[in-house]
Formats: sequence, structure tokens, C-alpha cells
Amino acid sequence: MAQAYQIRAARALVNWSQTELAERAGISLSAVADCEAERGKTSPSTLEKMVAAFEQAAVFFTENGVERRNTATYDISGEGWWLRVLDDVYYELADQNAPEMLMLFADDAQSPPEVIEQLRKMRQAGIKMRQLVQEDNRYLMGPPGEYRWVPKPYFLNNVTLVYGDKVAVCAEDNTKAVVFRDKALATSWRNAFEMLWRGIVLAIPDRSEADETY
Repeated sequence: MAQAYQIRAARALVNWSQTELAERAGISLSAVADCEAERGKTSPSTLEKMVAAFEQAAVFFTENGVERRNTATYDISGEGWWLRVLDDVYYELADQNAPEMLMLFADDAQSPPEVIEQLRKMRQAGIKMRQLVQEDNRYLMGPPGEYRWVPKPYFLNNVTLVYGDKVAVCAEDNTKAVVFRDKALATSWRNAFEMLWRGIVLAIPDRSEADETY
């Protein structure tokens, strides 16, 4: 189980404030402060959430400390898993120049209100988006220029996201995401997306039939 000194060291390694760690882990600021100050006993679930937040930043806990790795693989699952994937995108891209999320094989019409709000938050933070969607899909919540149609025989509603040095792949009947933090892998997926964007995909949709927009 993670120790208080490891939490402090991990936070210093990624230059996060206690507030940022609390936000990324989905816990209260007081829980972080109490843990680091060793006030009382931190619950195992709180420690697990903090450790998971650090692992998403490729910081791992070792027997005697912490270390940052160039590559990492982790799952995001359980209740609200897709929102937590989008949180991961937001934190990965928030401080980057010209941030962009690439989305393969998505469908805006299937996004519930809380997902729509999260995507709006990302757009307001300056994160650009491009999507490959199914041919004839006109439910487009972003500007039409952000979309390209994929011919129906090649489309499967199983989303993959490419963002920063990460690739997130939906798995197990869209009940979780497997996230790979690997610069070379992300670059290869980004190149594949660009080939699809410029190659086999069809024309830009000419209008949207979405009930609302971002």
C-alpha cells in the first residue's frame, strides 16, 4: 500500500498541487492534505484513487519510492468510466500547444448529457477534435469540418481515442477502456488516422441533424 512519503514524492515528480491531485483522483483536497501530513488513517479506496491518478501520468510506486516511466498501460473501468477517460484526455492535453483529440468510430447521438458537458469543457479549454463517423451520419454536434464519413462496411461503433502520447481503446463490449501511454504507438495511430482522414473516407458531411451543438 502506498505511503504518505510516496504520495508526496509522486506529486513532486509531476509538479502537481494538492488541489490538482484531488481533482484528478476524484477525492477531496482535505483527503490529500491529511494523507500527506499523516493525519489519521487514509482509507484504502482513497489511496487506490491517488495511485491510479499517478499511474495515468506514468508514475509508478515501487518498494522504496516512486518512478516515472516512458510507457504505461492501464484500464479505466467501473461506474462513469467514459467520463474518466475524457478526464484523462483533458488533463493530458490541457497544457499542450495546439492540443487535439482524434476519435475513431464514434457517434455523437449516443453521448449522454454528462458526456456532452465534458466535451464542451474540453472545447472551451482549447482542445480541438476530429472524428471519423459512419457514412450518412448527420448527427454532428461539432462543426461539419471536424468530421469525415467512413464507408459503412468499415465502420464499427467501438471508439478509439488518440491524444498526446496516449491511445485509449474501448474494450469488453464498451464497458471499459485500455489506455496505452506510448509515444511511438500514439504516433502510429495518429498517422493511421491521417491516412483515413485523407484517403478512404468519404466527403465531409454537408449538414447536421443534431438536436444541439457543442
